[in-house]
Amino acid sequence: MAQESRSPNYFRLALGAGVLAAAAVGVAAFVPRRHFAFVIAPLGELVKSPVAVAVAAWAAGLWHDAVPRAPAFNDLRPFDEF
Repeated sequence: MAQESRSPNYFRLALGAGVLAAAAVGVAAFVPRRHFAFVIAPLGELVKSPVAVAVAAWAAGLWHDAVPRAPAFNDLRPFDEF
């Protein structure tokens, strides 16, 4: 059996960032400011909710998993090989 890899898929990460950037540019370019403010006003309270905090914590966890780190050697045996 092949072992599962916990390494991040940078292609999927870049594709997701590109889609989010394209959506943000599309909203900024094609939605009038008055209509945008009318739609976003109710979402201001949603940002302060515990759900938003949970989503932010989840995203921070994903970011933490994606950051490359040095290998951790947690072998507690004494160094008597020398």
